[in-house]
Amino acid sequence: MMRKYNRVREALRTQRPVCGFICRTLSPAAVELIGLCGLDFVWIDMEHSTADFSTVEHLCRAADAVDLEALVRVPDQSPSNILRALEAGAGIVNAPQVDDRSQAESVVRAAKYGPAGERGYSSASRGTRYGVDGAVQEVFAIANERVMTMVQIESALGAQNAEEICSVPNLDIVFIGLGDLSQSMGLTGQLGHPRLVESARRILESIVRNGKIPAMHLEKPEAAQEWIDLGVRIVCCGVDLTSLKTALLGVHKAFGVVRDRQTGTHSGS
Repeated sequence: MMRKYNRVREALRTQRPVCGFICRTLSPAAVELIGLCGLDFVWIDMEHSTADFSTVEHLCRAADAVDLEALVRVPDQSPSNILRALEAGAGIVNAPQVDDRSQAESVVRAAKYGPAGERGYSSASRGTRYGVDGAVQEVFAIANERVMTMVQIESALGAQNAEEICSVPNLDIVFIGLGDLSQSMGLTGQLGHPRLVESARRILESIVRNGKIPAMHLEKPEAAQEWIDLGVRIVCCGVDLTSLKTALLGVHKAFGVVRDRQTGTHSGS
């Protein structure tokens, strides 16, 4: 069901961390399953998938069907991509690789109707509930309240400019991208390296100091608890493709034992 409010915003008001899952299979069934299993949001990933906006709209519709908030990571910071994600029904729009204040400001302008921003005028899209909620001014006010803006700090330059990025008005969520940040710092894949962890903690301090909501991708509960204790409020717990790979490898290994036993039984035939 399409709602006027943002499910993640409402959950955060209860003072509990919220958890979601990344969808790269681009499967509405996967989105429904994520919701039915009790998570708060689905991260629809356009940056690391082949998703187009028609697909995104169907995934947002699947999320609504199971009372799940749709977070769409657009492939870049272009206002046209941000607009189309919102018109498809995203409740949270997330722009990657934000390195300075001006880029963060541009994301917010593209996501919000005036006077808070410059989102393109349309009161009859899926993202505005097709305009059924009243006059244009009311429709736009509801959309501005519902939509949450999110940027990713995931480079050494972004980390250096974290304080300025996090001070941007109407920016709601800042995601600390450990993977890309490790690469930018010359520590590719060393997600526990002390220099990387220290950089991430400084970014987190800037996020909290400026009243924004910190987010991270943390697949191990122990690591998630450590960062939640430091102030992280939004956690991506995993990726559907990765989970499917792990499950399939487990099945292959388990049934490989059965197969090998069967082969051994008939080895003399």
